[in-house]
Amino acid sequence: MDERNVLQGRIRDLAKRADSRYYMTRTGFLSPEEQAMALQLLRSPEFSGIRYAFKGGYPEADRRVLVFLPAGMEEDDPEPESAVVCLRVKPRSARFTDHPGHRDYLGALMHLGITREVIGDILAGEEAAFLFVLPEMAEMIQSELTQVRHTSVVTEAVPVSECTASQKRETVTGSIASERIDALIGMVFHLSRSAAKEKIEQELVFAGGLPVKSVSYIPREGESVSVRGYGKFIYRGAEGRTKKGRLVAKVERLL
Repeated sequence: MDERNVLQGRIRDLAKRADSRYYMTRTGFLSPEEQAMALQLLRSPEFSGIRYAFKGGYPEADRRVLVFLPAGMEEDDPEPESAVVCLRVKPRSARFTDHPGHRDYLGALMHLGITREVIGDILAGEEAAFLFVLPEMAEMIQSELTQVRHTSVVTEAVPVSECTASQKRETVTGSIASERIDALIGMVFHLSRSAAKEKIEQELVFAGGLPVKSVSYIPREGESVSVRGYGKFIYRGAEGRTKKGRLVAKVERLL
């Protein structure tokens, strides 16, 4: 059985249990590709009336948990919000730290024998990192995650609302012929239009969590676009035109 069928079977089971037994159910953390597969299934007639939400701990999260809501429960109720726990990881001594990065934190977690579906996004800053994890693993990680690379660390749970880390961003502007997604990808990642088209045809481009099927797709203002292997940006719209009539586009690239 391939990964798509396994995921679809899992979603059907969780949705049925939430709908018939009146309690919240959820998946582990899903990658953007898995979220896209889930959304395609959830938008089919089979799931008419099923209530669900994606939770990642912060608005721009890449990895998110799919939560199924029973009757009477709203997306912003305490229980759905608790589907993700935020852990803050700080060096024991600011004097003796080499500022671990995303890969270092992920490696330290994998070394504990934790599977990837337990871990959401990892936001690594200079003073602290924030890890988004499943609730049932939070206590173990707090206890066992004491070193990242060469740095001794202290790990503690903090309210998701207090997770102050955010991904670094840079503003990118450039002139493009149109707001088509292939033009935007070319501008942001310095690719030719043909190379951008190839990424779309290979289903490596996602907008708003869904795979982009056409090079002529135009992202909405505020919509996130990710290109597998290259990164992610948020489209902020066109700011005018050049003297030659080309659009001046603005995006925020997540670093």
